[in-house]
Amino acid sequence: MRFAGHYLARAAQNGTKRTMSELVFSQMISVSQLQQLLETQFRLTGVPGAILDSEERMLASVGWQDICARFHRCHPVTNARCRESDAYIKAHIDNCPAGYVDYRCQNGLWDVAMPIFIEGRHLATFFTGQFFYDDDPPDREFFRDQAGRFGFDEEEYLAALERVPILSRSHIQDVMKYLRSLVEMIAEMGLKNLRLNQEVEQRDKLEREAFFFRYLVENSRDPIYVLDPTDGYRMYYVNAATCAHFGWDENILLQTRVPDWDPHYDAARMSALYKQLKQGKPARFETVHRVASGALIPVEVMAGYLEYEGRPLIAGNFHNISERRAMQAALREREHNLVEAQRIARVGNWSWDLFGQLQSASEECWRILGIPAETFAGSEDMLFEMIRKEDRKRLRNAIVKLVRNRQPCATEYRLQQACGEELVIQDQREPVFGENGRMTGMVGTIQDITDQVRIAEDMRAKDLLLLQQSRMAAMGEMISYIAHQWRQPLHLLNLLVYSLGHPGNGGGSDEQRQQAVAQVENLLQHMSSTIDDFSNFFRTDQGPMPFDLKESASKILELIATDLKKHGIEIVFDAVDGLLVTGHGNEFSHVLLNLLNNAKEALIDKCVAAPRIHIHVFQDGGKKIITVRDNAGGVPESVREQLFESYFTTKENGTGIGLYISKVIIEKRMQGSIAARNTGAGLEFRIEL
Repeated sequence: MRFAGHYLARAAQNGTKRTMSELVFSQMISVSQLQQLLETQFRLTGVPGAILDSEERMLASVGWQDICARFHRCHPVTNARCRESDAYIKAHIDNCPAGYVDYRCQNGLWDVAMPIFIEGRHLATFFTGQFFYDDDPPDREFFRDQAGRFGFDEEEYLAALERVPILSRSHIQDVMKYLRSLVEMIAEMGLKNLRLNQEVEQRDKLEREAFFFRYLVENSRDPIYVLDPTDGYRMYYVNAATCAHFGWDENILLQTRVPDWDPHYDAARMSALYKQLKQGKPARFETVHRVASGALIPVEVMAGYLEYEGRPLIAGNFHNISERRAMQAALREREHNLVEAQRIARVGNWSWDLFGQLQSASEECWRILGIPAETFAGSEDMLFEMIRKEDRKRLRNAIVKLVRNRQPCATEYRLQQACGEELVIQDQREPVFGENGRMTGMVGTIQDITDQVRIAEDMRAKDLLLLQQSRMAAMGEMISYIAHQWRQPLHLLNLLVYSLGHPGNGGGSDEQRQQAVAQVENLLQHMSSTIDDFSNFFRTDQGPMPFDLKESASKILELIATDLKKHGIEIVFDAVDGLLVTGHGNEFSHVLLNLLNNAKEALIDKCVAAPRIHIHVFQDGGKKIITVRDNAGGVPESVREQLFESYFTTKENGTGIGLYISKVIIEKRMQGSIAARNTGAGLEFRIEL
């Protein structure tokens, strides 16, 4: 990439400056060569020496005298004197007009130190010492006395003294100047070599980095581009992804300008954008690209300003946002559909905080409330003002229960709009929790169910009417059954009354007459009981009460037994004692009568050879079960699926309300279920309570 050289040069300068500030003396000169240099100068001059770096690490040394190494450095007092000398030299090394500092230690020998500067930095120190100046020869008696004082072996100590060199001051000066020049020259040469090596290494590193960045840009999936504002915003650089996006090769793209592929190009807008970028403010915007195929592709562009070799440029990248546009369009459509669905279903959604302040509400909420959003005060108090007084407590209790139990709640209330129209509202809410698990508010929906409530009321009125019609139909059947039951008792009564009225015809004793009277009373009691059963069957003034399923079924069977027997229909009654349910007993008896009549008519219509109806009353788990089954062969599936629909009948003179009313009674008034199935032999109705 053509910007690699520019990047490499700037980074190399920064890298070199940074490396030089961290150099130490041992990096500029070979320590082994330094040791050889000191050994050679010692042989030539007899001057001992050592070189330490800026951290006081010993790099090289030669010629140290035994009088120091074996004696002075080994006794605590004389060693302390040596340390004192070291401290003095260290304190004065950076301020020595002669170029070096010398000091006669308390042990009687001279020490000299010279700083070594490289490019103005004190990177090392040359030390020499453990000698005598010729103008200050050693005092043998001083050292003899020192040997006795510190317990040194006098003979060995004085022998070591004899080996200490005696040098002139001018000789020391010449040696120090020579060594300084030589060491600094060698160090500077080493520094130059080191710089060169470091620059080469740095350049190699930066070239690898430049290649990496070029590889990264060239192979990026994101289209990357550079424009030249001085040449009509011509493409100055493009990567492979940009070529793939436009469908042109690099040579063609580098000849194009923004107007060639951006149909929305506007010179004034482009000029304003360029001005913004020059101020260091990057830009992000959406536009459209015309590609080689002629298609228009929406893109999002990111652009920034840069200068390269004095040339102002615009660099950036872009990406295809067709999918995002499609998703945004789909989202807008879904939002529109949601709004429409809420409008059609008359459902609004809203959210509240724990202090009763409205946080958000959909458009449908305001349509239901009948007020503009801006006129709502934001507090639940205003909502409660719109609710009927007798319904407010119900909503307050529901909200309190929700907050206390942290469980969803639902309630209904009547609400009066500003225009005066009253609506029935179903309000459902559930709690909202924060990350810490604490409840932060509630969300919910309100639905205008006025029409549903009105329809439900109409349906209830219709069901009551159908129930009344069914009762009237049942009344006629019950009267017919009673007529069958009373025919024989009335005949007996006629005979008994005749015998009592004509005692001369066979006479009869008083005992026989009393038996006849008792028979008359029993027959009348039975007929009276039948009337009571008939009356109870049609009573509507009683509320739900516990009743025994077996007892209710038995009474119905007693009423219709004569009629069933007349048609030769066998009754199998299998019932468990003591199964109580709560409800309207007479309505349940009405259902059984409908089911038994349905079975009887099917058996008669199909002329079954051995007609049978089986009634079974039992318990299954927590359910009370009643089944009524015949052996009339069943019904087609298409008919079975419609048996409980209102006004559906397969009989020529049927009303189509008997089974429908049975379903209403069982499911709506007794909260049970009723179903029908073909058993193979016939049809079975199953009631679960």
